[in-house]
Amino acid sequence: MNTRHRISQTQLKYVQKLTQKKYRETEKKFLIEGTRLVEEALSSDWQVLTLLMSASFQKNRECETIIRQAESKKIPVLNISDPELKKLSDTVTAQGIVGVVAAKECLPSHLWTSLPQRAVIVALDDVADPGNVGSILRTCDWFGVDAVLLNKNAVETFNPKVVRASMGAVFHLPILPDVDLPQILREAKNKGFHIIATTLEGGQPLPMKSHPQKYIVVFGNEAHGVSKEIVDVADTTITIPKFGRAESLNVAITCGVTLGMMRLSVGKE
Repeated sequence: MNTRHRISQTQLKYVQKLTQKKYRETEKKFLIEGTRLVEEALSSDWQVLTLLMSASFQKNRECETIIRQAESKKIPVLNISDPELKKLSDTVTAQGIVGVVAAKECLPSHLWTSLPQRAVIVALDDVADPGNVGSILRTCDWFGVDAVLLNKNAVETFNPKVVRASMGAVFHLPILPDVDLPQILREAKNKGFHIIATTLEGGQPLPMKSHPQKYIVVFGNEAHGVSKEIVDVADTTITIPKFGRAESLNVAITCGVTLGMMRLSVGKE
């Protein structure tokens, strides 16, 4: 493969459009930046369409491995200048490599048939901060969550800050965006799932005394928590016990503590 072929202005303008949400949604493509994310994408079953590399990045040791992987998958590798790369970068300092990836679509009908007998799903109700959502995806990946649901007011899955904060978890998890959360939770209940809503106070304290075989844990908006409509659908509400004086926990931290305590409690049953 000829890695010296320069990106054309037409190609650059097209890729630059993918920095905008409306074009990511219509084109069903998104950008990834940096060695770690590119390596995660290349080692996954997601389709990497193009790689763009600066001259300085091609001097790095990691570049050789990435180019070999790209060649084995017949992925075009294009030269791009540092000023051009800066137009695509979401970071303060461009990392020298950007990938264009085809977005995958996960449908509820496929999700229900693909889940294991003991399944754990995380649902996000109006969680709008991209850093929090990315961290939650990373946490879900760590704890072996089987899928993540995002309602219509949650941040876009392929927002650059979400993708970056997920540290590659977007390539490991089935993620269903823009779902009607109350409806899909009711559907899940009919399929034997236990719905658990997290609340700041008044819920059953963690760890839970009994552990459902299949469950969905709902985490709410950073300012207002889980909506009343979701709480009304839930079978159980849970609360992380408070020992200090902090007013609240960050939603990503809440997710990590909750999943950790619930996952560890399985072995105690």
